[in-house]
Amino acid sequence: MLPDTAHSFTVQDATVPFFTYEAQGTSYIYFDTSACIPPEPMINAMLALELLDSVTKKVVMINHRSPVGLLAKVEKFYDIETTQLEEGKLQLIFSYKEGVSDQADLSQKQCAG
Repeated sequence: MLPDTAHSFTVQDATVPFFTYEAQGTSYIYFDTSACIPPEPMINAMLALELLDSVTKKVVMINHRSPVGLLAKVEKFYDIETTQLEEGKLQLIFSYKEGVSDQADLSQKQCAG
């Protein structure tokens, strides 16, 4: 799923590897939490969204199901595309919204339920 040009980078407090790559003028931040249990998907997603600071960047999250708690917290601040993948996994692509995404509170990295 990752292109050959992807390279890993360190994200403090992340529990999965993070990767970055460029495609068609866009920088992508990629991580896979499909083998994780809560609260790891939420933690990693919030860390990735903290790095999403322009319309030329996107965050790609692979998860084992729809992260309902995460989406409830951030869906009004980001454009989110979802794609069902093989083996039941879900790909979510988060895009920065000019003038809106900066208002998201990404400090609470745990889900309430």
